[in-house]
Amino acid sequence: MKFNKILMIFLLPVLIFAEETVLSWETCVKEALSNSPDLKSAKEKIFQAEKDLLALQCGNLPQVSGSLNQNNSYTLSSGTYSASSGYSLSGRYTLYDGNQFAFDTAVTRERVNAAKFAYEAASAGVRYSLRIAFLDLLKTQELVNITGEIKKSRKENYDMVKLSYDAGSEHKGSVLLAEANFLQADYELTAAKRNLELASTKLLRQLGRKNDSPVKVISGVDIKIEQKDKPDLKKLVESNPSYKQSLAQKNIAEYGLKSIQTTTAPQISLSGGAGKSASNFNWSVPDLSAGISLSLLLFDGGKNGAQVERAASAIIQAEFDLISSAFDLEVALFNTWINLKNSLDLVGVRNKFLEATKARAEIAEVQYLSGLIAFDNWTIIEDDLVNSKKSLLDAQINSLSAENAWLNAQGKALE
Repeated sequence: MKFNKILMIFLLPVLIFAEETVLSWETCVKEALSNSPDLKSAKEKIFQAEKDLLALQCGNLPQVSGSLNQNNSYTLSSGTYSASSGYSLSGRYTLYDGNQFAFDTAVTRERVNAAKFAYEAASAGVRYSLRIAFLDLLKTQELVNITGEIKKSRKENYDMVKLSYDAGSEHKGSVLLAEANFLQADYELTAAKRNLELASTKLLRQLGRKNDSPVKVISGVDIKIEQKDKPDLKKLVESNPSYKQSLAQKNIAEYGLKSIQTTTAPQISLSGGAGKSASNFNWSVPDLSAGISLSLLLFDGGKNGAQVERAASAIIQAEFDLISSAFDLEVALFNTWINLKNSLDLVGVRNKFLEATKARAEIAEVQYLSGLIAFDNWTIIEDDLVNSKKSLLDAQINSLSAENAWLNAQGKALE
């Protein structure tokens, strides 16, 4: 098994403020698990589905009911008083229902499974959105550092060109361009600092926090690709919670049809009861009863036939939905896999460009100070260095975003 690994460690100079919090990815995950309303809602749906299953299973047990009554009356015209009392117990148990209970139980159990798969899908969605906000803040923080370095370099370049201009060895256009480059760098640093607050707010919302105290993130990120060849997409599709949801819906439709078909089967049930009554406190002999009943649907005007046809159509629809879900997931997986591989390769290319532009910039600065190259040539090389730094940051964050999309396509949960 070969590993294609990119190790990115963002060493961020974190300023310590009393109101500022530094978060790692692991901390964000734990907090989102506790606070996410989407996950809490999905958990409640699982709970409701499990209670539906329990209620259905209890319905197959013997059903016993009882009653107790006491009536007192007084007749004014005759001055007589009478009282009547009574109690009774009755029970009923279904002996045979054509396996309708078994099919109904299977339907309800599949609904529990569907609710659990829906939770997994919701968890994957929360993870994806949280990761986007986390990476956005991580990128903005690093951009503040990079633009700060660029501003410092542009200021030094401007001072150098200004001295040359004052000495009469450089023309005014070079000074103005150097000054414009410095102002551009200053603007980009200011804009990055503004965006830092926005990115922090977005992450806070994903964490479910209600306060607006600023946060920073720090991350040592290790991307691992365990194989260079195309992965088994069909296997990944089958393990995706969205696909499992569609499969559960298909199972529900199939069991639903079987349940409806049992409507025409004989229904056999056993019943029994006991009761006793009293008039003016004179209790009678207890009444006991027991019986077995059989019921059979003879004619319903075609209702059952229509329900069977509808249930059969629901199965066909669920099968098509399952096929469509599998196709869409497979395409999404393949697309995100290719994007991830391409983005990882691009990081290596951008690293090499930055290495080259740094070397060129160091040489060009010496050449400019020695009068071997003109300002126009030197500033082009300096611009290349600035662009290479930004391009590398973009490539690094894009690779992490591509990994996020790849994991989301697989249905990677937040846990």
